[in-house]
Amino acid sequence: MSANAHRDVPGWMIGLGAATAALVAIGYVSVGFFVSVGGLAIAAAVALTVGIGVAATVEPNRAVANGAVVTFYVLVLAVAYFLILPALAGPAPPGARGGPGVYPPGVNPPAQPRGSPGVYPP
Repeated sequence: MSANAHRDVPGWMIGLGAATAALVAIGYVSVGFFVSVGGLAIAAAVALTVGIGVAATVEPNRAVANGAVVTFYVLVLAVAYFLILPALAGPAPPGARGGPGVYPPGVNPPAQPRGSPGVYPP
């Protein structure tokens, strides 16, 4: 019988819980980690370190497999953060982008007449 036969919860699930708890703790420390790419990289690194470390501590004989599950989980969270959450926010309100002399991304400004400006009197 193995040393982990008494436990009903798999090690990867405990690692997922630890990674999620690490992200929640980072959110309580500073929400600013979630607004920049560098901050997201730091938060992901902390979540990976804590989640993989806890999963490896709980079930050392399956550390690599549990670490892969935790890594995939953090990757799915990052994809959801970048792809799904902005879509749930809805469209930008009118006037939020563009305006006089400022064109939204992908829109070219109208062509300007060529040549020098007119001078009066000639």
